[in-house]
Parts: sequence; structure tokens; C-alpha cells
Amino acid sequence: MTERRSAQVCDRCRIKRIKCDGRQPRCGKCERAGSECSVSVRLRRRTTPRGYVEPTDEVIQQLQQELEAARNQLQRAFARERELSATVASRNQEIEHLRELNGTSRDTSGLSGQANDPTSVPATGPVVGHLGRLVLGDDNAEFFAGSTTGVHFVLSAQQQYQVAFSSREHFPECMFRLHVLQPTHLRGTSSGNIIPDRTSDAATDFGSNSCEAECSHIRKLGANVIRGAFEKYIQNWGSLYPVLLAKQFFENLEEIMTGSSLLLDQYRAVPFIFQVYALMALDSAKSSRDSSLGSASLCPNPVDDNAVLSSLYGRMPCRGDLNSLQGLILYLLYLQTTSQHSLAIRVCGTAVRLAQSLGLHRHSRRFKHSPGEAELRKRLWWAVFALDIHACILYGLPRTIQLADTDTDLPINTDYDDLCCDQLSYPLPGETTNVEPFLHHVLLTQILSRCLEQMYTTTNRRGGVAKIHRLQREIEVWKQNVQSDLPGVALVKQRIQTKLDNINNNNSAILPAQHPDFSSLWLFMLGELAVMLIHRPALTFGPREPQFVDSLQSCVEAATHLISAFDIAREEYLITRLWPLGYHLIFQSGLTLLYDRWFQDLTRPPRAVTNVPNLAPLICLGIGLLSKHATILDERVELGATDASSVADAIRTLQQIASYLHRLFMQTVDKESLSLDHNQPIHNPTEALNPGFDSTIPGLGAVQSMEPSMDVPEYATSMWPPLSIDEINQMELFEFTDSLLIPWDS
Repeated sequence: MTERRSAQVCDRCRIKRIKCDGRQPRCGKCERAGSECSVSVRLRRRTTPRGYVEPTDEVIQQLQQELEAARNQLQRAFARERELSATVASRNQEIEHLRELNGTSRDTSGLSGQANDPTSVPATGPVVGHLGRLVLGDDNAEFFAGSTTGVHFVLSAQQQYQVAFSSREHFPECMFRLHVLQPTHLRGTSSGNIIPDRTSDAATDFGSNSCEAECSHIRKLGANVIRGAFEKYIQNWGSLYPVLLAKQFFENLEEIMTGSSLLLDQYRAVPFIFQVYALMALDSAKSSRDSSLGSASLCPNPVDDNAVLSSLYGRMPCRGDLNSLQGLILYLLYLQTTSQHSLAIRVCGTAVRLAQSLGLHRHSRRFKHSPGEAELRKRLWWAVFALDIHACILYGLPRTIQLADTDTDLPINTDYDDLCCDQLSYPLPGETTNVEPFLHHVLLTQILSRCLEQMYTTTNRRGGVAKIHRLQREIEVWKQNVQSDLPGVALVKQRIQTKLDNINNNNSAILPAQHPDFSSLWLFMLGELAVMLIHRPALTFGPREPQFVDSLQSCVEAATHLISAFDIAREEYLITRLWPLGYHLIFQSGLTLLYDRWFQDLTRPPRAVTNVPNLAPLICLGIGLLSKHATILDERVELGATDASSVADAIRTLQQIASYLHRLFMQTVDKESLSLDHNQPIHNPTEALNPGFDSTIPGLGAVQSMEPSMDVPEYATSMWPPLSIDEINQMELFEFTDSLLIPWDS
């Protein structure tokens, strides 16, 4: 150890500003210089002398221990790295082996490539296959049809039909565009045009007389006619789209009738007049089946609804408000009932953007509104949301509204009719309000939105089995809740179950005397459509996949219920034209039953046995429904309610679809009869039906009596181009957006 020096500096070193070692009595510098070393100023602070201090034994021992621990840790890291390297190499070998197996399964697969190979990767499972194509829509314009329209399922059924019957026949092109059929074209019934002639300059000027012609026509009709149209809307549509409030509507109507201040404010007048004419058009479309003159039974001076509404829609103020949104929703319902597809999609987009610009997609706590206005805003938002989801399902389009972009809560289960009310009354336990069906409607559309997001997107198509199970649990919970809360839906379920239980008995089924209401029947059918949309993507898996078999049986049950529900709704002509229902569901439900029978080698669950004897009557029901609607359209042409040239294609398409479905049915049962060891095989499957069954299906006899040459026109002129479903399902994910998947040749 060196001698510890003092921190005191001598005078000489301090003056010369050199380092002093502080030794006593003389520092090293002074001793070498031979000078006197004196200290006149003593340091008053405590300081540590600078210099090197050797480490103690304790510090050395501690550092040695830390070094030894670091060495041990480094050795363990090296050992772990060697283990991980061996594991990665082993996994790489497994992946290469699975890729080889996957490539082999793609070469030998049936419907979905790698899904048929039981050695495929269990972590990801089978991939959902999708297909979108262009079809002919309004005025023969090209119209995109996504997977929710059923185009991919029809193509899958076509391939399975070719395999089952060893045929190269293609399905008719009309099967792929049945969802955009236009069966409703009301002939204009006005003797004169109530819309004044406006030049291009005057059309943009909201002068004092811009709405005078429409208001004069409303006054000529009278308040009682408008009130009747409003009450019919509340009766038919109010439980599904409760977007109108009686007090404000009739206050505005009174101002129109008296010619008071409402006409001075064109931004208020045009939206309300738009609502009035939309209500009358809705009533005209619904009553047109029973009246050869459209709305003549209600309106003493009928007008051309399309022309008036189109004019008012073009004159809507740029500054949107709640009244404008109410008018757009009513207009959308009218466009649905009249099958104006292209215009309806554009108006739906306008309604969505208007609702978002009004802030309806955000929670009511963010704004200061009265309870009545806040409740109306919630109802309007969820009505627009439901219309957007229904449009996406019917046409196979991407969603405009994402659930992640909205935090609006559900409407309150209450009935009220005043926008400015400060207090809302809640129902007593056990009471049912008029808005309760709308609440279940919204909950179901939320499930449908999640189904579109998880099962029908362009790229996110893995993990379909787990998604199907989750969505199936959600729809089962919804069904239990809606049947317990709405007696009408439970009545529909009871009627259908009774009908199915007695469908093969000679004795007629004892059905409940009460007929289900329109909203309950529509909610039940929408729930069954949701089941079909959830499970139909699994039909793109291989037939040996367990989920394929389960989903196929779920689709068969949903198709059975849909056909029976359409039969119950035979008098509700409107229900076949509401989004997302339509004639395509009747045909695709019947095709689903046949598609199930074309797979002979599947291991059926026990519940599938109950569906076997119901094939003939259910298919005949579907054929009869399609034939009946074609007959109704033909009768409307003869009565003069519809222009023959506008619905000729719809009549021809419905007859062709019914005839072709009958032909597929006959081929299926004839093939099954040949495979049975019977002395007298059944060549006419309708002979197995009840004696009085044919009489209950209008138009079935005409279909059964058709000659084979009259079934359908030449197939080769409008068939699917030679792009097989195997080639589509074997494409990589990014290839599903390629233009090759739009094989339309105009």
C-alpha cells in the first residue's frame, strides 16, 4: 500500500499552479528544487486526494463472482441456441413435407383442393373459396355479383351435377342473375304530369313556386288520403323501420294543407313532400297486386310515382337533415318493392353518407339533444345500417358501414310519437312494443355484418371452421330470444314445423288458425337466410371435411324452412322483393336439397335421415312458388297493371327456372330409383305425393306437363366460360382479385 498523502497544497506549488503531492514537511517538488516548503493558507474543505487507489479484496472477489455467473449464463444460452437450431431444422423439414402433400392434394382434389387431404395443415384448416363475377342487371348493364348472391354455390352445384350424372351440361345463365330480376314495373297511371316544366336555369332556383305543383296535388288528394298512407306504413313497415313520428309528420302536413310557413322554407318543404310521395308510392306498390290501376283505389288522381320521386330526389337540398334522411329511407323501401336495383344501390350510398355526416354513427352522449330527438337519431342510424347490410348481402358488395366505426347504442324499447318529448316511457314486464321487432332486426343485422366480415371478405378466408361455430352460436341465441319475445315468430316456427311433420301424411296438417304477421314472417326468413350464409362457405371445403357435412345439413334445414316460409307467405307478394330475400332464394333452396342428394358417399348425421322423404314435396313447393309468381305477373299484364314489354323477361326467367328445377328433380329421383332394388321403380316422383298435394301448388301441373324440349332454351349460348371451380379454388389468395374471375362475355 502506498503512503496516503494529504490534500493540503503548499504555497510554492499553489503560486506556480503545479501539482503538489502534499507530503510533509517538504513536498516532492520543493525538495527537488531545494526551496522552502511552507503552508500559509490552510484548506477549510474536506476533499479526497486525487490519485489511484488499489481495489480491496472484497471488490475483487465480487467481480470474480459476477464474471463466473456471466460465463455460466453464456454457456446456457449457447446450449439453448443449439436446441432451437435443431428444432427449426426439424420444423423446416415438416413444412417441406406438408408442401409436397399439399401440392399432391391440389392435383387430386374434388371441390376444394387441399381441403380433401386429411394430412393438410391442422393449424389453419381449409380455406374458404369465393367467387365474384359480372351479370346483366338493369337495362342489360353489367352488375357485380359477389358470393352472398349464391353464384359460387350455383357453380359448385353445377360441377357436382356434372360429376353425379356424368354430364358436361352447364346451368342456364339466368341462374346466376336471378337476384337482380325485375318482376315489378308499374305502368304510369297519370293522365297528366303534375311536375311543372322547368328549364335548366329554373331547375336550380328554389323560388316560391318550386313546390307549388306538388303541394297542390297533395291538397287535391286531401289529408285523409295522406293519413291513410301513413297509417298503412306504420302497419306494414313501422315495426321494421320505425323512422317516422306522427306528431311532426301531421304538423307539417297541416302546414301544407293550409299553405302556411312551411312553403316559405324550401329546405323543409322538399324533404317533407318527398316523404309524402314516397309513402303514397309504397302504398301503391303494395296494393298494385290487388288493383289493376296501381294506387287508384287510394288516390283519386294517380300519378307516375317514379317520375315524381325522381324529380323530388334531384331537388333535395344539399344541406341534409333528419327529414331528408327519413325521405331517403322511404324512397329506398319503394325502390326495393319495385326492384330498381341500380338506383337503389346509389340511394343507399347517399343515405349512409348523409347519416354519417349528421353524426348518427356516434353515441348520443357526444351531443346535446332532447330524449325524443336522440331516440329518433338512433332509429335512423340503425335503419340505414340494416339497409346497407341487406344491400351488401343481396348484391354481394362490400360493406359501406363497419361496426368498428360506430358506437351508437341500440334504440330504447319504447313507443313515442313526439320528437320534442323530454321523457320516454318504458313498457311494463311482458308488454310488447311496436319497436321491438326493429330491435331484433338490428341485432340480426349486426350478426350478418360480422358474418360478412369474417366469411366473405376477399383475403381473410382462413380459420373458417372456428368462425362458423362462433357465428352459429350467435344465431342460435338470437333465435331463442326472438321467439321468446315475439309470439309471431314463434307462430311461424310452429306452423312450419307442423307443416313439415305432416308433409308426407295423407291427413291434412292442423295448422294454427292465426296467420303470422308480415314482420314476424320476414324476421324468421331472415334468420334462416343468416344460417345459410354462415354455413354455405363451408361447402367450398372438401366433401371429406367434417365441417362440410355438418354445414351441408345446416344449409338443407335452412333451405327446408325457407321454402316452407315462402309457401306460408304466398299471399304476401311483397316479401319476395324485400332485401335480401327474393326469387333466387326459392330456387337456391331447392337446388340445395338436390345438391345434398347428389353426394351419395357422405357419412350422414342422424338428423339428415328426416330430410330424405321430404325432398319431393319441398321441391314441388319451390317449383310451384316460382310458377305461381310467373302466373301472377302474366295476369297483371292481361289486366293492364303492368307493361308487357317490361316484365316479359321476368316471366320468361321464372318459367325457365321452374322448368329447369323440375328437370333436375326428375333426373335426381330417376337416378335414385334405378339404384334401388325395387320391382317397380318410381319414374314419376310426384306420384309419391299426397293425392291432394298437386292442387295446393298453383302452376305445378303446367310444369309437370312440359315436354323435355320445352324445359330451357339452348344452353351453349349463355353459359359459364371454361373456368372450372377447381381452377378457382386452387388459385393463390391474391389471385381472387384478378380479372380472370370476371368471366363475363357480353
